[in-house]
Amino acid sequence: MKRTYTRKEIQDLLGALEGQAREAMRLAKLAEDEAAKDSFQTYNEFRNKVGEFKALCILIEGRLRAVDTARVDDLKEEYARLDTLMLGLLIRASMRFFFVLSAKTMLPLGAREIFISELRSLHDAAEKLRRPEYAKAMGDKLKGDLETAEMILEEIIDKAPGLLQFG
Repeated sequence: MKRTYTRKEIQDLLGALEGQAREAMRLAKLAEDEAAKDSFQTYNEFRNKVGEFKALCILIEGRLRAVDTARVDDLKEEYARLDTLMLGLLIRASMRFFFVLSAKTMLPLGAREIFISELRSLHDAAEKLRRPEYAKAMGDKLKGDLETAEMILEEIIDKAPGLLQFG
């Protein structure tokens, strides 16, 4: 028997998702500040928070498909709004963080792998934002930010082997 969920259960998860988004915003700002000081620690915390957010998204999407009432359009809209907000935050944070790093003459060992992973994450965000339920929420600014973030990241990846510092 397939389990069904109530509106209240989904609303509670959406509340938790909003809390994750707020914490991610705080970490994104700190990560940008720390990037100028050659620190990846807060950016990694930010990425971990994004991972938690994505995991919660998977739960919510499953529950929205198995809700015990037909009237969940408002919940789907709220979910899409929060997810779009986080995708936008991810794109802007990546763009700012990598812009700071693109000016560096040396990158820490392992940076290239981090950047390749980030490029994949940005690609996944772009794919999700192309879905019809997200497309209307994605403005021209966010589209431009996504393109800029991908270009900066690709540039860093291209020059990363020559920038790596061993030691």
